[in-house]
Amino acid sequence: MKNLLSILLFTSLFTGSVAGNEINYFNQTWAEIKAKAKAEHKYIFMDCYTDWCGWCKVMDKETMTDQGIITLMNDKFIAVKMDMEKGEGMKLAMKYHINGFPSFMFFNENGDYVYQSMGYQKTVEFTKELNNALDKSKQISAPGFTASLDPGFPEFYKKVYAGNGKRVYPKDSEVTLFLDQQKDLFSEISWGVISLYQTDSKYSKFFLENMDKYKRLYGAISVNGKLTSLLNKKLQAATKNKSDQEFAELLKLVDKYVSEDKEQEKINFRITYYKGTGNWNKFTEAMDGYIATNGNDNSSYINSQSWGMYEDCTDKEMLKHAAKWMKEVVAKEPQYAYLDTYASILYKCGQLKDAEAWANKAIEAGKKSGDKVTSTEELLAKIKSGK
Repeated sequence: MKNLLSILLFTSLFTGSVAGNEINYFNQTWAEIKAKAKAEHKYIFMDCYTDWCGWCKVMDKETMTDQGIITLMNDKFIAVKMDMEKGEGMKLAMKYHINGFPSFMFFNENGDYVYQSMGYQKTVEFTKELNNALDKSKQISAPGFTASLDPGFPEFYKKVYAGNGKRVYPKDSEVTLFLDQQKDLFSEISWGVISLYQTDSKYSKFFLENMDKYKRLYGAISVNGKLTSLLNKKLQAATKNKSDQEFAELLKLVDKYVSEDKEQEKINFRITYYKGTGNWNKFTEAMDGYIATNGNDNSSYINSQSWGMYEDCTDKEMLKHAAKWMKEVVAKEPQYAYLDTYASILYKCGQLKDAEAWANKAIEAGKKSGDKVTSTEELLAKIKSGK
């Protein structure tokens, strides 16, 4: 008996140790999740994922296995993983307009939505977001959301959440007709439709004129997401039409309706517009402004913009700007993709000696990291043939 008790004690301690090294997910019904949160006076953390979301899997493997994250999660939250394309997960996705993954929803012990975070995040960034969700000064109030999981969304709305490859989008005329029939454009159902779809000019104008009320009802995160979508649609139209007038009108909308980081938003729009219209002089000015404001910390973004310039720009003087940006990036992060971009730009600038040296560095780094380096080897052959 003594030996049996010792074994049981050891087993209990060992099991507890293992449990303490992973997040204790409580994947039950939404009603049971809310009941547990209320009983334990804890916030609810909901990891909103899909089977096809690659970055969700990366976060599971890297961020969610960090001991600091595990401790904070188990101490302060009822943690839940919810597939947003199945069962109650799909209903929650419809209710809170969850379309991008990974997404993270936070609710207080009463089940009220108080915070949201989106996208892949490393440990430090994600820890900050978890603490933000617990900070009442950073939480949102969204009394417009009812307690019901399905307040009565129209069928065309539900079909958009049918799952990857199964989604069906309505015609614009169907959305407009539905909104025309609504007595209350501030209801949860109306807001769901307005926030999800690109509405006609009448309802876009109504949204802009009533943004403050929508924020009071549904929180700034949701409303700012709709504003971003609306502005991006106008940006796409201006770029497609190569219309400086339409773009100038867009910047006026940013000044009028964007409340935070509006100068950064305008820089981002300028980068996209001038790149899309091939105005490389203005594009480099915008990128120089971006780097002056943000530094070169966002190496991936700088690399992406520089590579786009390499592909589409033929002006060597303009390309020298991209070479300068990438020189700073590779000095800080000499990884294969960035080294390859830098070598490619130097080649297009006609700086063959430097291009050869950096292409060799890229190939060396790529082989060491297990990347496929065929394209850089082909670049190196072109460099040598051009010397």
